[in-house]
Amino acid sequence: MKTFAAILAALIACALAEQKCQPNSHGVRVYQGKKCASTTRYNDGHRGSCGCGPAASDTPFDWNMSKHVTAPNQMYYDNGGNSQWCGKNCGKCVKLTPTGGFVPGNGKAPQHRNPVVFMVTNSCPINENRVWCGQSGKPGTNKVNDHGYEAHFDLQNNKNQVLQGLGWDNAEVTWQEVSCPHDYASLWSKCECHGHH
Repeated sequence: MKTFAAILAALIACALAEQKCQPNSHGVRVYQGKKCASTTRYNDGHRGSCGCGPAASDTPFDWNMSKHVTAPNQMYYDNGGNSQWCGKNCGKCVKLTPTGGFVPGNGKAPQHRNPVVFMVTNSCPINENRVWCGQSGKPGTNKVNDHGYEAHFDLQNNKNQVLQGLGWDNAEVTWQEVSCPHDYASLWSKCECHGHH
């Protein structure tokens, strides 16, 4: 009986560890009909490629280190383009909802599945992050990263707002673009790239 219980526990652990998003007919991961994305965390003391810091400085605004902000993959950041500054999706907001899964060996299941809105204030460049941010086309073109996701969101964790605050350790998420909350829209208006597109 102990052997059966051990095998059952191992099977349950494996089931919890797998990605919940599954490849569709184009090889793009989806979950219950929704677009999926991978996430990671970063801690960057720069103002980011959307210019969210004082002019003529590389210093970020405090909120750009403590709020829920993201550096998406290059092809999402610039809507399929190659701009490294003021990408077309700078200042947009995305609602990320954990699926309960993650990429095995690269995180763990999130503590909750509540959706959280993040604002784009930076980019995840292809060259330094090819495994996660190496998509060769924008979402909708069936171009995926090494883990099968059309989008990737690197989440600012300078104040531990993601790992400790949300309990997300590279959570797999569904995503959708949403209107930014009023406070985020107000903060975005102070960024250098505001009004570029």
